[in-house]
Amino acid sequence: MTDDSTAPSDETDETNSQPAASDADSADGTPGGLSKRTLIRLLVGFGIGIPILIEGLTFLGLLQNQFGGEGDDSTESTATETDGAPEAVGVGDDMLPETDRTETLASAVLRETSDDRWPLSLTVEVTNTGTADYEFQMFAVHLDDGRSVEGRTSTDRLAPDESRTVTGEWSVPAGSTPRSVDVVALVYDEDEIETIERRVDLAKIPVRGS
Repeated sequence: MTDDSTAPSDETDETNSQPAASDADSADGTPGGLSKRTLIRLLVGFGIGIPILIEGLTFLGLLQNQFGGEGDDSTESTATETDGAPEAVGVGDDMLPETDRTETLASAVLRETSDDRWPLSLTVEVTNTGTADYEFQMFAVHLDDGRSVEGRTSTDRLAPDESRTVTGEWSVPAGSTPRSVDVVALVYDEDEIETIERRVDLAKIPVRGS
């Protein structure tokens, strides 16, 4: 005869199985209701996505510096240097604007010939508007290929309010372009002589046929 009191009932089994399921859910869950699997996926996604995002932002920053920021800085720097640099002197310009005299480039002529040397002439009108004697001189002409051609011309000593026109002539290699000329100004102030030396950049001189 079997004792029914020792046999487990269905109700007892259901009661015992419920805590087990609850423990399993608790082991695979978080207080926020996310499963560990979901949490791991989120962490992995962040771990991969954040470096990619950082690299993307860095790449965009490099592009901006290359085509935006650095270009602006370069433009600003170039503009500043251009503002501070002396302008090339053309016909009608003063060759030494820093003096209180006028040294106007009246003409600039480069003639093409059949020879291997071309004649260059620069004519300057000088007026001594100062109170001391003054002299203006031109020396070597410098070419675009780095060579120089020596020469010398001078107004000689001018009294105050005196004017004189001088023409300097050089024989330059055929096909070369004059870029600048050395000039010297002398101010005779009583027993002292003030010397001003400059290399004056020349504007493009048109070539004329012989």
